[in-house]
Amino acid sequence: MTRLPRQLESLARMLTYILSHRPDEFGLVLSEEGFIPIKLLLQVLGAEPGWGFVRRYHLDQVVGLMSPPAFEEEGERIRALTPAPARLRRLPGEPPALLYIAIPPKAHARVWEDGLKSSPDREIVLAATPELAKKLGRRRAPDPIMVTIQAQAAARRGISFTGYGEGLYLAPALPRDFLQLPPPPQVPEKPKPSIPRPQAPTPGSFTLDLPGILQPVTKPRSRGKKGEPAWKTGTRALRKNGKKGKGGKANRD
Repeated sequence: MTRLPRQLESLARMLTYILSHRPDEFGLVLSEEGFIPIKLLLQVLGAEPGWGFVRRYHLDQVVGLMSPPAFEEEGERIRALTPAPARLRRLPGEPPALLYIAIPPKAHARVWEDGLKSSPDREIVLAATPELAKKLGRRRAPDPIMVTIQAQAAARRGISFTGYGEGLYLAPALPRDFLQLPPPPQVPEKPKPSIPRPQAPTPGSFTLDLPGILQPVTKPRSRGKKGEPAWKTGTRALRKNGKKGKGGKANRD
């Protein structure tokens, strides 16, 4: 058996515990062949104290260096070979009265309207306690929204619940009727910009159209010399009038 570096040896033991013995303790559900998505496994390890350093290349090293091989990677999936993957799925039966799931806030409005939807190749993973549901939900969002499922009422309506390990239940899509969750926050609508409309004149009123009323008033141009005082211009005018008067009298004589 190949001797691994101490860090990888500890990681190999952790992977064996997760994939071969207790995936349910971490909220993981193995496929029928024992595989689990590597991305999901890294999320689980990142949430565990002391394992946040693990990256994909650490898993590749453990898989490639161990001899005989204890793990197998297939594309983006990984499973344990020795010991064999855990078989924790139980036959469908009567579930507890209530089950729980914590959803990310971005799915809040959708679940409120349409219920919980399952993908074609995966069932919905429900928890037996709110604490476990919140722990699983925090892997996807730091502030998940708690949803309570009326499990026994749904089972009486023909929805099947399958137990998985300790504390987990698997179910297909769950209609909105069996879910309890707070309403999503209302998003305020942006007010539409108002366009001012011209006001119609009231009965009996009229408008004045005075085009020249706002025109500047111009003073009549003075005939005097530029810059000449007004009294001087007036005196000159009196002299001219006096001369005209004398000339007229002489003509009459």
